[in-house]
Amino acid sequence: MKRIFSLGLSLALTASFCLTPASALTLQQAGSLLEKYYVDQIPDFVLAQEDLDSMLEALGDPYTVYMSHEEYQAFLNSVNGGSVVGIGVSIQSEVTDQGFLILSILPDSPAQQAGLAAGDYIQSIDGVSVTDSAQSADLTGNAGTRVTITVLSGSTGESRTLTLTRKAVQIPIVTDSLVDGTAVIQCVSFGDTTAQTIAQALKEYDSLNRPFILDLRSNPGGSTNAAADSVGSLIGNHNITYFRDGDEDYSKVYPESGYPDLTDQPVIILTDSDSASASELFSAAVRDYKAGIAVGGRTYGKGVAQIVLDEASYPDLFDGDALKITAYRFFSPDGTTNDTVGVLPTLLIPQEYAPAAALLLAASQPGDSQGYWKLDLAGCTFYVSQQQAAQEDYRDAFTQLLEALPPSAQLSQGTGGSQWTGVTPAQAAQSLGLAYDCRWDYSDLSQSAYRNDVATLSAYGLLSGFPDGTFRPQQTITRAEFAVLLAAALNLRVSDPAGFADVPSGAWYAQSVDAMAAKGFLAGRSSTVFAPQDNLSYEEMTTILSAISSWACMEGYAVADEPVPSGKQALYSGLSTWAQAPAWRLSTLGVELDLSAPQAPATRDQAAHLICQFLQASGLLWNV
Repeated sequence: MKRIFSLGLSLALTASFCLTPASALTLQQAGSLLEKYYVDQIPDFVLAQEDLDSMLEALGDPYTVYMSHEEYQAFLNSVNGGSVVGIGVSIQSEVTDQGFLILSILPDSPAQQAGLAAGDYIQSIDGVSVTDSAQSADLTGNAGTRVTITVLSGSTGESRTLTLTRKAVQIPIVTDSLVDGTAVIQCVSFGDTTAQTIAQALKEYDSLNRPFILDLRSNPGGSTNAAADSVGSLIGNHNITYFRDGDEDYSKVYPESGYPDLTDQPVIILTDSDSASASELFSAAVRDYKAGIAVGGRTYGKGVAQIVLDEASYPDLFDGDALKITAYRFFSPDGTTNDTVGVLPTLLIPQEYAPAAALLLAASQPGDSQGYWKLDLAGCTFYVSQQQAAQEDYRDAFTQLLEALPPSAQLSQGTGGSQWTGVTPAQAAQSLGLAYDCRWDYSDLSQSAYRNDVATLSAYGLLSGFPDGTFRPQQTITRAEFAVLLAAALNLRVSDPAGFADVPSGAWYAQSVDAMAAKGFLAGRSSTVFAPQDNLSYEEMTTILSAISSWACMEGYAVADEPVPSGKQALYSGLSTWAQAPAWRLSTLGVELDLSAPQAPATRDQAAHLICQFLQASGLLWNV
């Protein structure tokens, strides 16, 4: 069975690990390793830098870093567990305006004893305001030493100053427990023991005959093989990801034979914006194999993988230190990226309600349907107890669950025995006296030719109407509006200004236009003119989406430079010459195009239809 990196190179899929190089590795040695392994060609100006710090900074990749011996050990501890001497918090690597965001609290730690919680912010350490990621090292130290921190509560907004005594704290990477009769597995990293621990939990709790909950919130990633083995316990011996290297060659990753499919129950994954890397690899595999659903927020969007070079792989170059290099782009089993775009959950639910919503979906199949709802979603079936949904602790979460349902979801109410009758989310909410706010309740939705597409995008917060409650499906769409729609759908990061003179920095569309231009998805009328208020034609929309497809999925990448086959040219002859090949490439993904009037201004309805089709065809939407 093929296993990646059998030569001793460790593959790490973890979120940004901001470190300060202080290297024993020479500049020439580092440059040679980057040229050999880096996923993209190294620019000459990067290799021309005078020291390693400057070289890595010029590279501009937050995931390619040098680690000293101490930093490498801390990295391994964060992935594989172990112990750390400090206050017992995991924090977001980038400093926010409010300080270090606390992602999780370790059990039996000084932070837990002091009442700190995930979502709090550390604003200062020993009287020094937090402004740089390197200050995180001040939270660790020798056991028995003290550190004074100022903490801003994420829930109340109150600030307090605490003095904590550092101690050795064990870092568990997987824990499991029963919550209201449901097995909840919390996984904070994919390390050496993750797959074995998850497999043991599945074996222990499978007799409950109800869905499992796997909490991947704030999980920054870990080892590819650990993630592969972990998801193997849910899907069996199937490819769980593709890696593409700098030579454009692909390789596959399979679970080891010791991790077969252990359950027929679906898994409910909890995700948030800090679920990254191997967490996204895991979630995407569950999505593509229809082994469960995800509930919560869109994941971080790290679609590249790193190898870690250390003394095991290069004993002549390293002595306890290491160099982590971005070497691959990775794709889901269906060939879909999660770079930047992340993994959209099946049910987009605010974090404060997501755990309770997952518990509601984890009921076992009832012997008598009376008193239950049945939900068919993403190839899985879930049951919700009406009694549980009516409880005070679950009412708001049930409302959020109903409002998050995409139009493809099928909701039924039990009528006794094995009988079910279809109901709408609004009717289910009304039966418990709950307020229900449909995310696509546009007063003119009936005028849309693509109602399901409009509703689907609205369910995921990717589309909105106007303040008067209308969607205006037949209204034409401008270049600025289309840029905003796509930037939101793809979760594009804020980028530097693109230099368009007619896109002022404060305009409501400026960040979206800049982000789309930075990715190469969108061009101006010239280098300085974007024309944001110009109507967008249908063929322009297809050309933009075709450009995105080469980044979004392997199939789009494979045809990115291909011309229209001779036997297909007549089908696209009505388009402008520059739009014919892009339209054909988009159609190869399965996007159905209306080429009756390609030069005509496109409507909002057509834009929603094309975007929704594209997201589904490229695999960016969950199998709903």
